[in-house]
Amino acid sequence: MSEYTYARFLLFMNAVDDDLLEEALTIPKRLKVRWKGLAVVAACLCVVLGVLFWWGGSHTTPGNIITAEDLAGYGYELPIPVDVQNVIYDLLPSRSEPPIAQAEFDRGGYAVTLRAWRAEEPQDLFDGGETWTDQMDWSANGTALALRSNAQTAQVSWYADETQWSVRSDMTPADLLDTVDDIFSVLGHQLTQAPEGAQNIHYNAFYLDDLVVGETTFTLNGASCAYRIAPTYDTSADFTDISGMEGDFAHRAEAEVGWCPARLVWDEAGAGKIVWFDVVPGQLYSLSVDTGASQEGLLDLANQLFLPAQEEEL
Repeated sequence: MSEYTYARFLLFMNAVDDDLLEEALTIPKRLKVRWKGLAVVAACLCVVLGVLFWWGGSHTTPGNIITAEDLAGYGYELPIPVDVQNVIYDLLPSRSEPPIAQAEFDRGGYAVTLRAWRAEEPQDLFDGGETWTDQMDWSANGTALALRSNAQTAQVSWYADETQWSVRSDMTPADLLDTVDDIFSVLGHQLTQAPEGAQNIHYNAFYLDDLVVGETTFTLNGASCAYRIAPTYDTSADFTDISGMEGDFAHRAEAEVGWCPARLVWDEAGAGKIVWFDVVPGQLYSLSVDTGASQEGLLDLANQLFLPAQEEEL
């Protein structure tokens, strides 16, 4: 019997009433052995074993379909993006109640597995057998995220509202983060930070030197924009520029975004950037645009995007 089948069998047995089990295990005072009765018992055992092997051999047979309503019975409502196909729900046994809720679906030609488990502390929802070549941990709008990836698989996990979430796929880490962004939207939370009217919004995370940078890219009024955030332990006045934009800029200025010191540069062609630093939590910020840059425009857009980390902790 496979590990999955055995686990499903345990889940099935745990649902049986204890009184019925006790009654079934009670030996009658007078037991007359009849070959006919033994044959009936043997036939029943064959049926049960056949059902178990049939159950374990296929997750999609008509007798084993798990629905969204079944998940709701355990208090789960999985946030499925609207543009997915071939959604298959499942309930997986866990170390304690309730079971783990799972949804498998296709998105953009890739297979995606989403799991959720209501737990009192963060958990590993997959088997842990993968060897990761890249590991990254950071915070986005108050939620701690963990990205693990290798050449074949990417996985993003986070813990929020007493629920552990994990998403795994064979798509690229950047594409998986876009899927996670859509899952956040369905949950009513926010992963990306983009102004009203922005289009082509994408989220990514990567290493820049020794910093983990979270980036939202978008287009606004014909300009390509990149908004970045990175935590740092360096609280010096000469804070790091994480924009990644290089060049000789004709105009330079200093200002403030909220209460944070900021530096701005831009040129006549319209490219420019603003970088600023929130010293209290130790967070670096940058906003760069490829056209339409000006001191007033960069400051206005930066103030729209800036979400102080102090407010995230309230």
